[in-house]
Amino acid sequence: MMTAALAILAKIWPFLLAAGGVIFGMFRHQQAKSASAEAGQKVAEAEAKVAHAAKSEAEANAVAARAGADASRERTNVEKEIAAGPAGESAERLRSDWSRD
Repeated sequence: MMTAALAILAKIWPFLLAAGGVIFGMFRHQQAKSASAEAGQKVAEAEAKVAHAAKSEAEANAVAARAGADASRERTNVEKEIAAGPAGESAERLRSDWSRD
């Protein structure tokens, strides 16, 4: 009986080995698919962070540009006001505004 079992096992061992290989391949494929999906998720998160940083930078640049334009406009207004006044008035105003009383 033992020799009959060994004879059967000797004939079917390549098929058992092939079935084991197929099962192992299926498990490895599933692991690779989940690892790939996880990597894709991390890439998407990183791209979202980069997009958010770029948006924040663009907003900061817009605020800085508005502040620069406001400062330039104010300087132009002050220069026009000084140029419109009589000579020596701006120096007098500076002395009175900045003098210690």
